[in-house]
Amino acid sequence: MAAGRQMSEKEIVEIVGRYLQDKHPGGATLEALTQGVCHEQDWRYVSVRPSVEPQRRYEYYEALADVENALEEGEHLTVLLLPTAPENIEVQQLNAT
Repeated sequence: MAAGRQMSEKEIVEIVGRYLQDKHPGGATLEALTQGVCHEQDWRYVSVRPSVEPQRRYEYYEALADVENALEEGEHLTVLLLPTAPENIEVQQLNAT
């Protein structure tokens, strides 16, 4: 990242998405969400949604931590990835109410 250059939310999500491509905890595909991207001082906050609920949640959290570290080392970005529930679980919960 160029020094002093502000990145757009779209750029941040695209970069995070590239780093997530090779991570598949419990067979899940991870997606960086464009909604709710926040920027506070040097931190960026990006929500991440798995395609399915990982059987071993710790694998999901480890994958997110690995990506956060890789973004810091490779892009000089300080990003906190916020885990969310898979979309199908959110829809099921809405239908149950």
